[in-house]
Amino acid sequence: MTDIEKLIARVMEESGKTIGDIEAEMKKRKEKTHGLLSDYGALYAVAKEYGVDLSDGESDFTALSELAPSKSVNVCGRIKTIFSEREFSRKDGSTGRFASLVIADASGESRVVLWDSNTSLVAESRVGDVLAVKNGYVKENRGNIELHAGSLTAITLNPPHAPQDLPEVKERIDILSALEPGLPAVNVICRISSYYPKTEFSRADGSTGSRASFMAEDETGKVRVVLWDPLSETELAEGDIVKIENAYTKEGLNGGVELQAGSRSRIGKTEAKLNLPPLPEKTEGSVKISDIKSPLNGFTLEARVLRVYEPREYSRGTMASLILGDSTGTIRCVLWNEASPMADKLKEGDAIRISNAYSKANMNSEFEVHVGKYAKLDIEKGLDVPSTDQINEVMAEEKSIMDLDSSDSYVKIKGKVIAVEERSLFYMTCGECNKKVQNLGGEWMCEECGVVEGSPNMLVSVVVEDKTGNIRAVAFKNNAEKIIGMDVEAAMNMIGETQDEAAPLSHAKDTIVGQDLTLLGRVNYNDYSDQLEFLVNDVA
Repeated sequence: MTDIEKLIARVMEESGKTIGDIEAEMKKRKEKTHGLLSDYGALYAVAKEYGVDLSDGESDFTALSELAPSKSVNVCGRIKTIFSEREFSRKDGSTGRFASLVIADASGESRVVLWDSNTSLVAESRVGDVLAVKNGYVKENRGNIELHAGSLTAITLNPPHAPQDLPEVKERIDILSALEPGLPAVNVICRISSYYPKTEFSRADGSTGSRASFMAEDETGKVRVVLWDPLSETELAEGDIVKIENAYTKEGLNGGVELQAGSRSRIGKTEAKLNLPPLPEKTEGSVKISDIKSPLNGFTLEARVLRVYEPREYSRGTMASLILGDSTGTIRCVLWNEASPMADKLKEGDAIRISNAYSKANMNSEFEVHVGKYAKLDIEKGLDVPSTDQINEVMAEEKSIMDLDSSDSYVKIKGKVIAVEERSLFYMTCGECNKKVQNLGGEWMCEECGVVEGSPNMLVSVVVEDKTGNIRAVAFKNNAEKIIGMDVEAAMNMIGETQDEAAPLSHAKDTIVGQDLTLLGRVNYNDYSDQLEFLVNDVA
């Protein structure tokens, strides 16, 4: 290769132009001077226009600490931080683009702003790369000196002639388990386990924003990631390994850590490897309860509500749970945080459809249905699922009293009533939401609905015995009515006639002690009595 060919190759490398572009420009300049310019002279003129320095020395680079507002400057530094490309609207209505990086040399560091066509460089750049900027211009921005690369600026990534004293920059990759709220510059490599596409929202100023999110995981833990505005349009899918740079952390709605990727962040797929097990199979469409024997994502379940447990607080928010049944079995369903209030709208016997659920094994290695923020739960009267009685008859496991355990969530027991406990027979509930109410100042007060008209309901406790032992069984509402053999109105009439609040229970002792009962329900450990008790879900 001749010297001129070597120089042309160098201009090609540093300017990004093709050999055809360079030779055409050289020809134009030679023709303008009527052949007075040699190939070397013409190439020098072309190189100068492209901002390419053909000298071999390093002295033409200005130290970053010496930058001052000027028309033209050449710098070289190692990339420390990369910010994603952004669009903006010009005054004439056209759309422009810009991106930026932070580079460092032996004297200091500076922000480099790339405009329009030069912004494509950020997609190729990595932290630790060397960046040479020829024919850039320096501006002051809010007291800070910045180097700008415009249309006449030549930018070279990892040039062959760079200062030897550039500082080494090692990229820091954070692990998810170490993240905590308030970190300003976070870099992670993670796998997308669940992805939720872009949605739009209205800001307070009337503008429209967009966001997408996903659950990220690495070998140490999981965290929710939120992508804002332009980053929300990034094409991603579950299973992708991605690198997120220059994100920040904040406390999420449920007290956990969220990773936020905004205008100063960037995200892209990477070939990096993570030592993670395969993602659970994503199941589209409906499944039966008997199919939920492994981790599944995104499935739909149609089932009957057999039991509703009120929402309760836990360390990261609120949760509620249900016992569901269909023609193939029963299963526990957990409603997390935003979904937990739905438990207040459900009652035993409701037919429901849950969409975009996922399954997870509990501490006893039993799989449960989980309903999170992105799932949907609807009450559907027309669903083709068995009735509560059909499910109770077929699905509830029959156990002896001695074999009952506090983990039994849906079982059947048979025994003889040997005692009726003397306790208050009635409690009051809200006529709107059916929650228990308190009498305050002569008015019934509901935590949810305020002052309401209280509705009386029964609570009956009996002791049931089989050949293996006995247990206290507690029944509410219609199940209490079934056991005692009279409804609320009949019991209240008896009290009114006898002026004895214990009259209905005394009558029950005379009529039901010695009777055989078949009860379906769950086992509960009573902290006060330090004993197991049976909470009745149905009286067969």
